[in-house]
Amino acid sequence: MGLLNRQIRSEIKLLPFMLGKLAGGLMAVVGFTGAVIVITRRANPSWPGMPTYLLLGMSGVFIFLISYKFAGKRAKVNDGLMMTPQEKKKAGMISWIIFFAAASVFILFTYIITK
Repeated sequence: MGLLNRQIRSEIKLLPFMLGKLAGGLMAVVGFTGAVIVITRRANPSWPGMPTYLLLGMSGVFIFLISYKFAGKRAKVNDGLMMTPQEKKKAGMISWIIFFAAASVFILFTYIITK
């Protein structure tokens, strides 16, 4: 039972950073999708609205990066599971792949819908 409790505590300590990565990813998707909508919606795009969407998207990427770094520092002690540096790098890349895949799908979907 002690091992299970340690694993649960370890996951709970990482939860705020995982939620930060989720919020950052959502902000980036909404911001960049809004920018694509503004650009493709009209013949004369509304340029005053663009910085707001781009700022939202870039701040989402920034929050995602910060949460990613802090989660990596917090999880450096891995309870019972020793990972090699190559395995850690591979595991870290999964969240990046999911982030960029989701952002690309939403931007492509928005572009197709508004075309």
